[in-house]
Amino acid sequence: MSNVTVTPKAYDIPLSIDLYRKANERGVTMSQYLEMIDPSEKYGPNEKKDAFQRQVARVNEEIMKQGKNPIVLKSIPEKGIWASKVEAFYTTEHSPVLFPEYINRTAREALEVDDILNELVAIRTPIDSNAYRTIYIDTDAKPKSKKRVVEGAEIPVAEMKTSENTLTIHKYGRRIKATYEAIRRMRMDMLALHIQAIMRQAGVDRAADGYKVLIEGDGNNNAAVNFDRSKLTTADKLDYAGWAKFLFEFYPYQMTSLIGGIDELVTFLTMSAPNVDPIRLIEQLRFGNASQTGTMAQSIFNNYRIVYLPDATADKLVGFDKRYALEMVVEIGSDISETNKIIESQWEQIVVSEVNGFGIILPESRKTITLNK
Repeated sequence: MSNVTVTPKAYDIPLSIDLYRKANERGVTMSQYLEMIDPSEKYGPNEKKDAFQRQVARVNEEIMKQGKNPIVLKSIPEKGIWASKVEAFYTTEHSPVLFPEYINRTAREALEVDDILNELVAIRTPIDSNAYRTIYIDTDAKPKSKKRVVEGAEIPVAEMKTSENTLTIHKYGRRIKATYEAIRRMRMDMLALHIQAIMRQAGVDRAADGYKVLIEGDGNNNAAVNFDRSKLTTADKLDYAGWAKFLFEFYPYQMTSLIGGIDELVTFLTMSAPNVDPIRLIEQLRFGNASQTGTMAQSIFNNYRIVYLPDATADKLVGFDKRYALEMVVEIGSDISETNKIIESQWEQIVVSEVNGFGIILPESRKTITLNK
């Protein structure tokens, strides 16, 4: 008798507004809470759906039993498959519960696509309240400079501290004025397209605030060290010698990213360099004359990414080591009152938002240069 492998079906989770409340209490998203109840791991390595998608599939079985069309979230034109209308989520008693999380998932995906913000952030930290103190590493300059520890002497300390002041938290997002009656016949992928477009602007707003924190700090007396161009070079504009000195100031970190506005980046990109393309990886420096070359032991002149920011501060370039500079905190949760209105198809607007703040991880990992053009 042959062995028959039976694929387990989605866990029969009671779908109600209480799921959102419980997710909020735990400080997780609805999708994450569903995953906790019905983990994907138990379905084996070939499972392609997450817990939310399995609940959509389970609801679709109920819809099909009623002889109605299932919820289809995305169109696949080449296969003749078209996304459902919004009203499909309101086919059964329980299916509307999944619609607010569909909106939230669409908004989160739009915020995570490649944009300027991804060029700034080293790590993203979820939080379950609107107050957060980032943790940073504090090193004493004197012991840090010692080459060795003599017998009986105190070992230099690098202390992980909690910042004194909480980070400033902002809500980013938009309110979409659209009642259920107005959009119920809109296709799901068209609704998703509108949400994505709206959240793109929210992403630009977040990047501008992250950039500001890179320069000014997060309110814990950790503004970036600024270097005046006139102190780095005797030339009347930024030159390669002054730029090289600026890069050395990052050691033992590396400048991996450079941000500026149009004029500032053009000034940087057009500065004269000794037989070196300033955008490419620099591995050799000229010493004395053309017959003498050296290879840098440390990666001071590494390859770095150049980021254009329309709202960048005039006359200033911001360099930083992306690996250690900026933390973004994300407050997880949803507005229960708004969620309940959507479930009951009584909304007058859809609110898509995310609460974020930015903190500095290692203050020494970013620096600025004033060009004095």
